[in-house]
Amino acid sequence: MHAIIHPIEPFDSSAGTTINFTWQGNQIFKARCMIKDNATESVVYDQTISTMKQSYLLPPGSALKNGGYYIAYISVIDVDGTESSFPSIGTPFYCYQTPQFRLSVKPGDTVKTSAYQVELTYAQTQNELLDYYSVTLYTYQKTELLTSGNLYNTENLSYLISGLENAKQYYIRATGKTVHNMTLDTGYILFTVSYTEAQIFNPLELNNRAELGAIEIKSNITSTIGIPESEVTYINHEYADLRNNSVTYDAGFEVKGDFTKAFLFYKPDRNARIIRFTDGRQSYVNIYYREGTLSDSNGKKAFFELEAEASGIRYILYSNYVSFPDTNQQFLLCLNRIGNTYEINAGLINQTERR
Repeated sequence: MHAIIHPIEPFDSSAGTTINFTWQGNQIFKARCMIKDNATESVVYDQTISTMKQSYLLPPGSALKNGGYYIAYISVIDVDGTESSFPSIGTPFYCYQTPQFRLSVKPGDTVKTSAYQVELTYAQTQNELLDYYSVTLYTYQKTELLTSGNLYNTENLSYLISGLENAKQYYIRATGKTVHNMTLDTGYILFTVSYTEAQIFNPLELNNRAELGAIEIKSNITSTIGIPESEVTYINHEYADLRNNSVTYDAGFEVKGDFTKAFLFYKPDRNARIIRFTDGRQSYVNIYYREGTLSDSNGKKAFFELEAEASGIRYILYSNYVSFPDTNQQFLLCLNRIGNTYEINAGLINQTERR
């Protein structure tokens, strides 16, 4: 009779782990753990501890090294000193240094939009690859609101959380597994949502005009017509191709006071000016699409540049960096203005989410 060891997930040798096993026999008085290097079959650890549980606490600094592949054996010793035999086949496991696994949202952060593209960072010293990850949004009471499910595209570690309500607090958490089943968890991260809410108008107002025998209908919807620079070409009868063209809205469309605006783009040209607001005098806002290679990231990223001038003061803002969209994604650009101060935030959104 021998102890049966449960599967051992990879762990950081500097942190140690608990090896669980199943034993059917006399009451456990002590447990012995022997660990061999898988490549050389040399014994690297052999210690006995006092325990009455079906588990063995492997302490830190047990001569194991991160990046190693090992085989574990467990035997059980009863109160009379009788030791069980080792199993003929041991249980293999890996040791890896604890990966960096964190979200772009930090504890106490304030998110200033109702939709936010959260980024995830993963790195591991021994190049243990990430298998999958998931991102989950919770209420302040830790009730699940939204989850990404398991995402296996580890080239783009991001997820769009939406439906965030103003003046509320939420928890966000990311979990995952490496290819050798190392468990990853950022823990619960508390953040606050705070943004300017636009005034909501009823789209239609009905008034009974009894003296006329009629119903008066008022609408807060203003119709506006864009004037193209040249004839517009449409993609799939749905999207206007403006890469070598432009559309001007100068009637029924105003940009004044505080506002929040969102724009969707498919693959704009690099360094192209994609939006311009102007009062026809000196005040204006230009937004450009940019691409660049970052020293601390994998390859090229995309971002947006805002150039503004008001009351003779000119300044430039940059959005956050985002990955390039795939064939089913668009750039989502959010622009906020409070007073004379602008905020610009970029993200990616799937067509299914947009609709």
